[in-house]
Order: sequence, then C-alpha cells, then structure tokens
Amino acid sequence: MRRTELFEIHDHPWFPAFLRDLVTDALQVLWDFSNSYKPILPLLRNALHVVGTREVLDLCSGGGGPWGQLVRDFESEQHFPISVCLTDKYPNQRAFERALLGSNSKIGFDPRPVEATEVPTDLRGFRTMFSSFHHFRATDARKVLANAVERRKGIAIFETARREPNIIVAVCFIPFLILFLTPRIGPFRWSRLLWTYGVPVVPFVLWFDGLMSCLRSYSHQELSELVQSLPEEGYQWELGTQCGGFLPVTYLIGYSPSGPETFGDPEDMRVPPFAAPALTLL
Repeated sequence: MRRTELFEIHDHPWFPAFLRDLVTDALQVLWDFSNSYKPILPLLRNALHVVGTREVLDLCSGGGGPWGQLVRDFESEQHFPISVCLTDKYPNQRAFERALLGSNSKIGFDPRPVEATEVPTDLRGFRTMFSSFHHFRATDARKVLANAVERRKGIAIFETARREPNIIVAVCFIPFLILFLTPRIGPFRWSRLLWTYGVPVVPFVLWFDGLMSCLRSYSHQELSELVQSLPEEGYQWELGTQCGGFLPVTYLIGYSPSGPETFGDPEDMRVPPFAAPALTLL
C-alpha cells in the first residue's frame, strides 16, 4: 500500500479551536490508557545520554502526548529524570497547564505557535515527535529533519500509525474506547459531553483522523530516503520498529555524538509557572 497524501480534520485552521482542544484531550487520555510508547524508553534514554542532555523539546504535542506517563517512567524505571517543554502549532494551553501541574513542574510548555519545520532558535533541547510526523508531506517532513540537523539538535520520531490492516482495524475501535474513557478527562466540561455523546464529533474525528494517519504514515524505506536526502553533518541515524507494547512503534532517531547539548545537572532544573518560553537549567 502506497503512502497517500490526505488530510486530517483537526489539522486544519478552519476546524474550531475548542473542538480541536477536545480532540487532543481525547487523544491524551488514549495515550495515558494505552501507554503505547513505553517500549521506546531505552532508545530515547540512550540518545539523550549520548548527546549529554536531559532536556527535551517536544514538537506537535497536541494535548501533551504520552509525556505525563513517560516522565514518571523515566524517573522510576530508567533512573534518568528529564524535563520536557511541550509545543504545538495550535497550542492546547489548558492541557499544557494541566501537564505542568500534574508533573511537579517537570513538564513545561511554550505558549507560542511553534512550527516543527522552523523551530525558534531560543527553544533548546533534544527534539521529539510522537504520532505527528505523518502529518507532514514529504517535502515538509524533510524540512523537520533538516532543521534539526542544521541547528545541531538531536531528534527522535515515534509513530504507532502504520499502513497495515491490523492497525487500521484497531483504529476502528477508537470511537468506542473514547466513549468509555471520556469520563476520565478532567476538568469536567459540559461541552465535552455534548460533542462526545450528544453530537459525536470527537469520536468521529478520532476515527477519521486515525484512518488518515495510517494511510499517511511513512514506511521504513520512505524514512530512509528522507534521511539519505539530508547532508551528512556527522549525524548518526537509527531506524527500526520497537515492539512489546500496545502497538508496534516505528522510530527514527538522529543525533550527533559530539553535539553541544550538555546543560548540567537535572536536579537543578526549574520550570517557571505555566508559560515558559523554554525550559531553563540553572
């Protein structure tokens, strides 16, 4: 099955912001429920260790992605505490604030719209993207990688969407699962109930966008071709599939072992309340 350039509803500027926030909140509770990305912890820990940082800049974060659980897992299972700055082209600020409060300030955020193809120079840290790289057309996907290489930043792409029948079938169960999980999403909002149960826009968008995500996902070969089109720049790239979780995870990790991202002891990390332009190590 060839990759298809389609669209996802919640990507578009015309999609109402309040509905987009409800959708990304729903995606967030799905990540928390499935903990699909737990198997990638050793891969990401190794990359952070090699470049000498514990500071992460997450791109296209949606409602926070899997970071709420991953930050706890890094500390308890990997004995490798990290700090994370969430960013997005359409920031879900209320979700970002909840992530900060729920993580004892180990998760911060930037309130500005941030394009993954041209990350502001004041935002530092090892870049990550979870279940979002497929949103980019091939030319823009290359720009995402090229921007990291040009800025000498490590980058890790993780995706559960795949152009495989079993994954596509699994996506069809997401609307039913979100009907079960919605009461877990806080804080309580009547609009969440209306657009989930009364007029089921949120379940429909999750189903439709989930199918489009599978059809838009990049194969190993396509990811390899993107990497080969980049300048060498002394980067090392790792490409593969990590199994052992709820779904297999495709990963692409690139970094320069001699990169300059060494910022000190993570015990000294401090995140200003709510709207830090970037995480700061003092």
